[in-house]
Amino acid sequence: MSRRHVLQTGATVTGIAVAGCLGGGGDGSIGYISRGGTTQDTEREVMEQWSEESGVEIEHQEVADDTEMITLIAENPDEFDLTNPAPWGFTLHELEHDGELFAPIDFDQIPNYDDIADPWQNAPFIEGRDYGAFYYISTQGIGYNTDEIDEITSWDDIKDDDLDGQLALFDSAPARFGNSCANLGLDPGEAAQDDDLLDDVIDEMEEQHQNAFGYWGAGDQLMQWMREEQAYAACAWGGRIENLREDGYPMEYVIPDEGCVTWSTAFTIVEGTDMREEVHDLLNFLYEEENAIQLSTGHQYPIPFEDPPEEMTERADYTEHPDDLTWIDWDAILPVQDDLELAHDEIKAS
Repeated sequence: MSRRHVLQTGATVTGIAVAGCLGGGGDGSIGYISRGGTTQDTEREVMEQWSEESGVEIEHQEVADDTEMITLIAENPDEFDLTNPAPWGFTLHELEHDGELFAPIDFDQIPNYDDIADPWQNAPFIEGRDYGAFYYISTQGIGYNTDEIDEITSWDDIKDDDLDGQLALFDSAPARFGNSCANLGLDPGEAAQDDDLLDDVIDEMEEQHQNAFGYWGAGDQLMQWMREEQAYAACAWGGRIENLREDGYPMEYVIPDEGCVTWSTAFTIVEGTDMREEVHDLLNFLYEEENAIQLSTGHQYPIPFEDPPEEMTERADYTEHPDDLTWIDWDAILPVQDDLELAHDEIKAS
């Protein structure tokens, strides 16, 4: 598989540039690279409290997705110290960069991490990887307008004829594949390696498509369609729907009974940082319960404590155990990626 194809799997990257002089270059500040929008705004606010206590500044770099994140770090390794990839980012790190971008974490220097629930400390995408510290749960279930729809509990509900032309889906072949696997009770990795199961999942992708009027690629597009009632229901990020609800829109988010895909994230330290001690101290600060609550209630994504406070459990994405979600096995998906992309494009055009 070519480097170009692998990068296209996650997203198309064009015109990437580092915004300003960041940390990691010996200037005494920490360079943190993360997703933009509400998530980064919240992180900036909470991290500023640590900066005031420690005297160490944090420079923030915004990216749209894991592909851009990993590409920027690989091309500018001295400019960054800390980041938080989702599973695809960790896959790119190993597949394209021989696992050399990230450094092992010294968990003894992050005692507050012990408060994270054990199953999440061993979530599938960081299990056996000493360079990943679980951060927050992110799921892609179903958001819906409660003024127009009484209740949604299953993926089968989005196939209802009443939703004809009122459904929006996420424009990602792996996500569509994963959520279709969830509805069929299949493991995505096993389905990707079995031709008959693969055909069954593609048929399910097509069935879920029947009521769709469009596919969104950016979260802002999703929110616009929901706000303007172009979409009564959508495959959605839980945090985005929760933000709409807080803005007064009649929205509800559900992880369907069958489960859904997760794009949860983990913190990782960039190899070669000269701010290792400071980064560990920052992470320990972020895992203090009161600071973690501030993060979670700001960006809406729950941080799974062993004894979770209500502020975490009431988040739309909250899930007790990682086994309750559907995890994309990228090692199994990549060999059939071309087939999935082709099927996804044909379904969208039908």
